[in-house]
Amino acid sequence: MLTMYNQLKVWFWISLLFVSVIATQAQTAQSPTIQWQRLLGSSRGSSPYQAQVVRASGDGFAVLHRKVIRLNESGDTIWETTLPDPPEYPGYYTITTHIAATPDGGFGVLAYNRFKWSLFRLNADGSIRWNKTFAESSDAWSSGTREFAGLIYTADGGFLAISTIGYPRSPYGTELYKFDATGNNTIKGSISYPGGSNPRPTTSATQVVQTMDGNYLLVGDATGTSFTPTDWTAKVDPQLAVISQKKSGGLGLDDVIISPYDNTAAVAVGSMAGTETRGLTITTNGDRTDSITIANRVSRTKSFVVPGANPTSHTIADVVNERQGDIRLQTVVGKNLAYQQKLGGSGVETVTGIVAGADGGYLVIGTTTSTDGDVQGKTDTDAVVWVVKLGPVSNNVYSVKSGNWNDPAVWSCNCVPVAYHNVTVNDPHVVLLDSTMPMAICQNLEIIGTFSMQGGSLSINGTLLTLDDDNLVTK
Repeated sequence: MLTMYNQLKVWFWISLLFVSVIATQAQTAQSPTIQWQRLLGSSRGSSPYQAQVVRASGDGFAVLHRKVIRLNESGDTIWETTLPDPPEYPGYYTITTHIAATPDGGFGVLAYNRFKWSLFRLNADGSIRWNKTFAESSDAWSSGTREFAGLIYTADGGFLAISTIGYPRSPYGTELYKFDATGNNTIKGSISYPGGSNPRPTTSATQVVQTMDGNYLLVGDATGTSFTPTDWTAKVDPQLAVISQKKSGGLGLDDVIISPYDNTAAVAVGSMAGTETRGLTITTNGDRTDSITIANRVSRTKSFVVPGANPTSHTIADVVNERQGDIRLQTVVGKNLAYQQKLGGSGVETVTGIVAGADGGYLVIGTTTSTDGDVQGKTDTDAVVWVVKLGPVSNNVYSVKSGNWNDPAVWSCNCVPVAYHNVTVNDPHVVLLDSTMPMAICQNLEIIGTFSMQGGSLSINGTLLTLDDDNLVTK
């Protein structure tokens, strides 16, 4: 391997010529920066549901807060649409609850008034294409309740909505409504986890995704034979017939996406003991693996998950109790906790949704009572809806101490570098890669300190470099 050694050594020496030029750039902050933000008014009094956000199929986003607000990538309003109140129920206004983007630039919007639930279809310009009423609302009976938890656009051009329906002193179950492209409720299904001797078992879905095989995966919580809600997952087919369901561990799952690492699996988030957020992978048969745990979550709050801008990461959003900012974003690279950022000020923040932007950043929506910190333009402590656009996470990673390449604590991202990272070994750090470690990968490698390669493999921008008997120490 002498020839490979010489080639590698020459490559390193050439790279040193550029170190002084880019070293400062490589050490820029890892956390994404705020690009823009908006305050959308009071979060009180309009709905039991919080504000939501969805990425449009074209550029920009749509936000639900009483009405539908279409934003471009810079946060400017393109159009606003207020859904009409039902003429048959004068005095009872329409309240928006959930939104799903469609491939033609339009949206589906779930809404309700005191008596009825409806599905609206909006065109790309915000005009209403159709409006179909399909279910009684929670106030239709004195003893009944119905709350919707999710709405998705489906591969056949329609929509799927999920709800929880129940009565006091009676079981609670999940109902599903399948709509065709013209808004007709073509299929209605229901699912409940068996309760055995429990007289009032509950099954509550919190989110649903369509899987690669055309079926639907639901997550949430269920009691079953016990009286304590635990994690619950279920798979139903396109006709909403139950294929399988499982219940085990945790206190319930909050959100789910198709896995960015394996499109036959899913990534979900929830809580194990109420004061932490955990992420896990759900396989095609419903098994759960690869749990990670993030401490200090505020009890009785929700968590959210969104795919990352690259194929090896995702980001979890939840709520912590820290006066410098209560909204926490934790990026996970592969199976390792990486970048973390908190948003907010000295007041109280909550997060109600997060979506990825076209530039690799994120749009976060929630509430805030702060007038300082990250919050701009707010002068009182009333709770308002707060929309924040974050730029992309930096691809630059640099050493913060000496150690092994595969030790996350060595690197500024608190992660092992991956294929899209530009890596800098800083002075006076010594970073070791040897044959006992997995192959090291990165986009670019710059050396200011010392890189000691004692066997092992290194892939730089897809080019594999290996050493067997010859060691390389470069500075």
